[in-house]
Amino acid sequence: MLRKQTMIALVLLAIPGVGFAQLKKHSYEPITSQVKDAGTYHLATGTWTRGVSQAALAGPCVIYDNTCTVGYYTGIQQGNVLFTSGRIPSTSSPSNATSLTGWADQYTVTGFTFAYCSFSPIVANYDLSFADCYSACDTGGALPEPTAVFHILNAPAGTLSGGQGCWIVNVSLANTTLEFDLGGDCNGVYNNVASTDSFGWSWTQAIPTIGSNAGPIMAGDPLGLFATSGQGCGGPGSGTCFVGAGAGPGSGLDIVDRMEIGNGPGAPGCYWFGGYGGAGGNPFTAFYMQIQGEQSTNAPANMGSSYCAGTTTCPCANAGSGVGGCKNSGSYGARLMATGNASMVVGQDTLELHVYNVNGSKPGLLLRGDNQLNGGAGNPIGDGLICSAGNSQRSQVVMSTALGVAHFGNWNGQRFGSVANVGVPTNFQYWYRDPQGSPCGSGFNFSNAWTVTY
Repeated sequence: MLRKQTMIALVLLAIPGVGFAQLKKHSYEPITSQVKDAGTYHLATGTWTRGVSQAALAGPCVIYDNTCTVGYYTGIQQGNVLFTSGRIPSTSSPSNATSLTGWADQYTVTGFTFAYCSFSPIVANYDLSFADCYSACDTGGALPEPTAVFHILNAPAGTLSGGQGCWIVNVSLANTTLEFDLGGDCNGVYNNVASTDSFGWSWTQAIPTIGSNAGPIMAGDPLGLFATSGQGCGGPGSGTCFVGAGAGPGSGLDIVDRMEIGNGPGAPGCYWFGGYGGAGGNPFTAFYMQIQGEQSTNAPANMGSSYCAGTTTCPCANAGSGVGGCKNSGSYGARLMATGNASMVVGQDTLELHVYNVNGSKPGLLLRGDNQLNGGAGNPIGDGLICSAGNSQRSQVVMSTALGVAHFGNWNGQRFGSVANVGVPTNFQYWYRDPQGSPCGSGFNFSNAWTVTY
């Protein structure tokens, strides 16, 4: 029998953006009944499909997966709005041991799956919402304006005698106008800042008043210490298309082990779950949530593509991750990517270039060339690979931010199309200083290269 785990107040000051005095205690409630599949709720008709596997009704790809169950749910009062958060990666997200690289910068959500427990003897209604650019407890109590809100009607609840009932519900947005977009890393650009890279979702019990101790099932546990027996849970990001098909239930990418209560009878504020703190600890969790989706059709059509990633051809055996350049003094190589649209039409050339994973507060510049060197594989120079030549030009010098990010909104004050030839690939690459800890001792390096055709 699972016992109730009360939140433990350890390592509290480590919560970003939340002071000690702001934290409030909350508790886990044990799941003592079988968690059942409630079927799929079709928002187009307000009807349910029972007895059909969720996999058969899900969207084309799983873009977020926090379904590693830990045997508990969070009991709340009717009317409370609970917000928690996670992250969906963009194409500029680094690929390393703790993160994932997305396959788009904007995703259209086609369905989602949530889970809860209830003691109500009758059916219940639940409201769920989603919001871009939100990390729980990082905004000083200001809850986000939802991007989309959904009303789930006549959901199954507890037993007729008031016993516990726990359910997994798949929600289909097919054949509706309710599909909505969520940005990878909030706005399509990875900043390594939770409040500008994450998205949030909320859970509310709308009715009934009977059985107020309902609440979302908890999931996460990136270390796998509390996973329900037989789950075979993976780490952060497992279970999504980004890490390949067939992965087990995952701990959601960048879950924050806390929630905010926005309004209702419960006291508003930030609640800390106490994950992995103290003897035995508590699970590091958020609410059970899986989101299905696909690349947004609203995404720009012409951003170009990457080539010349730092692999085995890097000098002094300093191969990078395979998505950026050769390894630098950090843990992986600098990554160059684009956002916007490359067009010669006046007012439609919105292309911008962004660089990630370089040293903080160091100078760098863009190189532009007509040709791809060595068939696109590049030639070793310094600590990296130079990837293009021919009609070479250099941009203005830009200092990276303290987090090692450099943005180029234009080329020396002009749109990028000003240095492009119509119908001919134009190649860009970032050169940067890396004076301390330079792998090969040269003190400079290159990102991967980016090619785009106007």
